[in-house]
Amino acid sequence: MTVFVLMLSLVAGCGGEQGAKDSRSNASVSENGESGSPKPYVKKDMVRFAYIVMPQAAPQALINREAKIFENQLQKLGKKVEFVSTRSLDKIWPMMDGEKNAPDFVYIPTANFATYITETSRFGGSNKYTIIAGSINTNTTVLITRPEIKSLKDLDGKKVGLANQRYSDEYQFNEILSTVGLATTSAGGSVEVVYDDIVMKELENFAAGKYDAIIIYDPMNFETALSKVPGSKIMMSLNPDGMFGEKQPRSWLVARKDIIKNEPELVKEVLKTHIMATDKAQEEIAKIPAINREVFLNYFEEMSADMTDILKVHTPEFYEQKWQEAEITYDPNMDFVTGVFEFMDKKGVVEGKTLDDFVQIDFLNEVLKEMGRETSE
Repeated sequence: MTVFVLMLSLVAGCGGEQGAKDSRSNASVSENGESGSPKPYVKKDMVRFAYIVMPQAAPQALINREAKIFENQLQKLGKKVEFVSTRSLDKIWPMMDGEKNAPDFVYIPTANFATYITETSRFGGSNKYTIIAGSINTNTTVLITRPEIKSLKDLDGKKVGLANQRYSDEYQFNEILSTVGLATTSAGGSVEVVYDDIVMKELENFAAGKYDAIIIYDPMNFETALSKVPGSKIMMSLNPDGMFGEKQPRSWLVARKDIIKNEPELVKEVLKTHIMATDKAQEEIAKIPAINREVFLNYFEEMSADMTDILKVHTPEFYEQKWQEAEITYDPNMDFVTGVFEFMDKKGVVEGKTLDDFVQIDFLNEVLKEMGRETSE
C-alpha cells in the first residue's frame, strides 16, 4: 500500500502533485492576507522558503544548495534562512495554509498557484500569498486526443479531461479554441472541460472513453496517457507557436502578503537575491540537471519508495534534456498572469479578489531599476 501511494504521487506530479498596485494600499486585506481583523505581525528572524520537488524544479533554489546566495545576502538584514521542499497538493497547500511555520516565500508551479488562490480545491487554498516574480519557463503541457479527433474543430460538443482544477490550463485551452471559433462551456462555448482530482483518475476516464481528449502536463505522464487509448496522439502543445511567449511560465515566486505589508525591505532584499540566483543559475546551468536529479531521487528515497521504476525514468540524460528545454527567468510574464486571472474571474472562481491579490510586481520593478535592469511590464 505504501508503494502504491508513493507511485500515485509520482504519477500525479506537481499539480496533483501540482502594473499591479502595492499591497500597502490594499485596505481590504488584513495583515495575514485574509479579510477580517488583522493579527499582530511579528517580524521574521528566520525566513522560510519552500519549493516543489519535480523535474525542472526552481533553479534559484537548486543553485542555492551549494552557492548559499540567500543565506549570504539575507544575513545583512540579520535574517537566517531555511529552505524546505515537498511535492503534491496535499502537502504543499496545507503547509502554505498553516498558521505555524508556513513558508514566507514559495517557488510554486503556475497552475498550482492559480488554483490555490481560488480556494476551490479540496486540497486547500487561501489568499495569503501573491506572485512577486517569475522563476522558470518551459512548454510541458499538451493536448492529447483520441484517434477520431483529427482537428480542434472536431472537439465541438466534446468532453476534455483536466486534472486538479488547473484553471490556467483551461485558460490556455480556451484561447487556443478561439482560433477556430470554439470555446469551453465556462466561456459560453460547446467544449466541456471536466475536472478530476488527480492525474491517475483523468487517465482512467480517458481510457474508459469518458473524454474525447485530455490536457496533461509533464512528459512523465505523456507515455502513460498515450498507452491508455490505442491510436491516441499528442495534437499540440498548450503553447502553440509561442501564443503565450516562446516558453510559458512554469513556476513563479510567491510571497506572503503580511510580509509585503510589514517588511518591505525584506521583500526587496529577497527579490534582489532571487535575481542574483537567477543570474547564477543561468551562468552555471550545466550544474543544474545533476542537482535537480539528486533532489528528486533523495525525496523518494527518504519516503522509502521502490526506486526501480523511478530510476528507469529519472536518468541523468532525462534531466539534461529537461534543462535544455527550460528558460530560467525572474520575469513573471504579466500578459500571461493577467490573462489567467481574467479568465478565472469570468469563470467565477476568484469572487471578491482583484488582480492585486494574484500578483504584485511593484517591488520587483523597484529592485530592477536599482540594479539598472529592464522592468517587467
